[in-house]
Amino acid sequence: MKLKRLKEVYKKKASLLLAFALLGSIGLAGCQNQEALENQKAYRQLGINKLSEGSYEEAAEAFQKALDQSQAVVGDMEIDICYYKATAQYKSGDLKGALATCKALIDYDKKNYKAYFLRGCIYLKEENQEKTMKDYQKAFETSGNDYELYVSAYESLKNAGWDSEAEEVLEAAEKLKAEKPEEYRERGHIYLLQEDYDNAKKELDKAINQKDVKALLYLAQVYEAQGDMDQANALYESYISKNNSDVSTLVIMGDMQMSEGNYSQALGFYEQALSVENPPNEQQLRRNEIIACEQMLDFEKAREKMLAYLKDYPEDEEAQREYVFLQTR
Repeated sequence: MKLKRLKEVYKKKASLLLAFALLGSIGLAGCQNQEALENQKAYRQLGINKLSEGSYEEAAEAFQKALDQSQAVVGDMEIDICYYKATAQYKSGDLKGALATCKALIDYDKKNYKAYFLRGCIYLKEENQEKTMKDYQKAFETSGNDYELYVSAYESLKNAGWDSEAEEVLEAAEKLKAEKPEEYRERGHIYLLQEDYDNAKKELDKAINQKDVKALLYLAQVYEAQGDMDQANALYESYISKNNSDVSTLVIMGDMQMSEGNYSQALGFYEQALSVENPPNEQQLRRNEIIACEQMLDFEKAREKMLAYLKDYPEDEEAQREYVFLQTR
């Protein structure tokens, strides 16, 4: 039996090596030395950086170079890099390349739920409903109680206009059993998406009682959806006090304060969001800062922030006109 299992392992590795070679990923000779390993890690990090910047083609190239360092070694690192490469290919619009990379991953490991899910997203972009749902289902079956995977599938399907399929995914997620705090939280999130606010509160309360901080965020959204802004604000603030680096929540709080005319508080939330390293949507956040300053009639501070903004975003013609206006105030 041991010999049979060893043969299966070698067969899988040979299959993945061949797939990588056909994809132009690695050679089929040699063992990975220390220098190649260090180069691989460096290219992998470069790819991740480019991916976060939205430079998807450059990211795919970097991940390719990382795989080129493998020298016929296939391990967790290579699998991880290959998945990153498929993601970069998908985001760059190279759907054919992404499908080929996903296939290599799945051929190597039939239980790689991430590869199934990504391939489902690719088929969704190609509007192949049957293959999309088949791969999503396979991802669910092999991932265990991964509620967030169901939510991601729901959002992708909803954004594509496949409403009935999206609802089917949520209904399937309801059948999962919850035992851990994060599972109660995600069950609450599922009910929130279904606008079943009573059940959402019950599940989220269970998570909060077990010290799950993120559940506060979803419970705030429940109260916001019901129009209870005082309770929603209190919960948002409680969440931020425990997790002050969550940029998306800080922006929500800033926007809520802006809509209520509390411009000083809004500015504080925007500034807090910008204090996080590499915040997403930094340009829009900085524009929000300036608007808050203008609403506070603090034109000197608005001018200072606008001048700094224009140094970084000189192509923003609307901001250039606004700066001229601020010069007169």
